[in-house]
Amino acid sequence: MPVTTNDQEEQRQWFAIRTKPHQENLAQLNYQRQGYEVYLPLVRKTIRHARRTQNVLRPFFPGYLFLHLAPGERNWHAIASTRGVLTPVRFGDQFVSVPSWVIDGIREKETSPGILSPTQFLAGQLAVGSEVAISLADGRATTATIFSLDGTRNVVVLLDLLQRKIKATVAVDSLMA
Repeated sequence: MPVTTNDQEEQRQWFAIRTKPHQENLAQLNYQRQGYEVYLPLVRKTIRHARRTQNVLRPFFPGYLFLHLAPGERNWHAIASTRGVLTPVRFGDQFVSVPSWVIDGIREKETSPGILSPTQFLAGQLAVGSEVAISLADGRATTATIFSLDGTRNVVVLLDLLQRKIKATVAVDSLMA
């Protein structure tokens, strides 16, 4: 008995796809042109360079995106040979699906369609007195202790500088997991 469209909709699963470096948007565009349902969660990041500050959207999972596939759409050769893609995630010969509740949980934290707030993910981890890593402008990282939470965009931390604790206010998006 052939599978009906409703049955295929119920059997749809999410799969993680590994992309070439910095080509998530290209892969997303090519998959959408092929008619696939694609999910590429993005996060706003503040980039500081040469006395210039920009707010840009970057993939929340750099190098990965998700495809929602019915059993009849799982043409792995075509999926893997799409421009911007390295390979679907698999273990041995098995293509592994991502549980729907994982994607639903990520989507619940969106502030607008497809855009996540780093504050939403860090909210459960940020507590006064906890240690955090901070990404510095020159690409290095340092650790600090949270002194207080300053709204949703900034955190006041205590940095260890020259044997002293110095208070500093840093943007939440400069914190690293």
